[in-house]
Amino acid sequence: MQSWQTCALSGELIETPVISKVSGHIYERRLIEKHIESTGTCPITGRPLNLEDLIEVKVSKVQKPRPVTATSIPSLLSLLQNEWDALLLEQFQLKQHLEQVRHELTHALYQHDAACRVIAKLIKERDQARIELVQLQHKLNHKIDVEQNNVPEKFSSDYLTEIEENALKLTNQRKLQRKQQSYFDQFPGSEVLSNYDVKQQYQSNQGGTALDTQGDYLLVGGLAGQVFLYSHDKLVYQVQEHTQTITSVNFFNYDEHLRFISSSQDGNLKIYQFNTQTQEGQVTQTINIGQSVTGIAIHPVAHIAIIVTNNGILAYYNLKNGQQLSRVTDFEGQCQFTSVSVHPDGLLLAIGQADSQIKVWSIVKGQMLAQLEGQDGAVTNLTFSESGATLASSSNSEVNEWDLRRPGQFSKIYQGQKIGGLSYDPSGQFLTFGSNKTIHFFDVKKKQEFCRIESHRDLVTGIKFAQFSKNIYSCSLDKLVNIYGN
Repeated sequence: MQSWQTCALSGELIETPVISKVSGHIYERRLIEKHIESTGTCPITGRPLNLEDLIEVKVSKVQKPRPVTATSIPSLLSLLQNEWDALLLEQFQLKQHLEQVRHELTHALYQHDAACRVIAKLIKERDQARIELVQLQHKLNHKIDVEQNNVPEKFSSDYLTEIEENALKLTNQRKLQRKQQSYFDQFPGSEVLSNYDVKQQYQSNQGGTALDTQGDYLLVGGLAGQVFLYSHDKLVYQVQEHTQTITSVNFFNYDEHLRFISSSQDGNLKIYQFNTQTQEGQVTQTINIGQSVTGIAIHPVAHIAIIVTNNGILAYYNLKNGQQLSRVTDFEGQCQFTSVSVHPDGLLLAIGQADSQIKVWSIVKGQMLAQLEGQDGAVTNLTFSESGATLASSSNSEVNEWDLRRPGQFSKIYQGQKIGGLSYDPSGQFLTFGSNKTIHFFDVKKKQEFCRIESHRDLVTGIKFAQFSKNIYSCSLDKLVNIYGN
């Protein structure tokens, strides 16, 4: 090999040769440029050298010699075999992908065909109803006023603006918090939570079915329709306004008073006000839904309640005056809703169903964005993580976590029996749920369980974290309400 084909600096074959006007030596361009930038001298003579002193040499491209592994027939056969194996593997992967796409296309076509048949049936029934109405009008010889539902399916522009502005505010606030490590340092780690034990216990006259907490107050709904309000170490308010099992209890705020709401299988919503000075409470509103209310979520715009029923109704209420703001009837009579949870930003809802499906609903657009499938059994509990990127769901036999950034993908966290209560901690690092009499603690990032607490004698039905996870609350059908901490 001729000397002008090799670099004077590295001794290797040159791909882009340049010649130095100072010394006359030939270099690889990228090597000599780096040397000049770092030292400013010629590497051979040590004299000053600039990039302007380099002249590019126009030569034909030099063919590099073959590697040693390609210089014999066995080596060539080995190379060809490797290429053939890679080709077959790629072909197998392509076949797998094709089969998956075929399956998805078949499923989509089946759903489209079913939807078309349902739409055709509804159009036929609508046309028949119109014909019968015209015939009836003709017989009675006067106009029949058909009752109109004045409640819109979508929010008014004022409410939509308030919801969107509040969502932007909460998103920016959460992004700011996540940049501050000191914020997350306020939360206990798994080692601290593992040492939590029962530090206080309340005994009631009926099993608890729902739970919520705010500040020093703890709210519990009962199996026979009673609502209990605890503060510190005592019961401060007890009322029996429902005739059937409480399905949900929630605190909400829009003024200086302590307010909360309860729902029941009897189809009623009860709105309460509690005076913290006189320790007296009262029911300020009763809303008759007419169907069993299976779930309530309080929107981040704190005076809006979101309710779902066992007959497929999704409705929004203004808790200041009890007025119904919007009512979605797209699924009425077709779905049996079992639970609901609102996204931390307040733009999305997750709605669980008795047929194991989960609907992701856009509040602003008033339409379904996704339908998650894969849960085993009716979806009894739903909860969003602190970031809103993941959604946890539970049925009677399993707990799953869904990645909302990749719709349809989920991981099975736990399989067991009689699962009740489901809650992320406020930092989003841990997920806790009950199974029979046991409370399980799960590290979301490590994907593993790190702690269990067995303190109840019957099914655990509700679990909540206090601010910064300083305390954990649980209720059970054993008529006990426990507070855990150090």
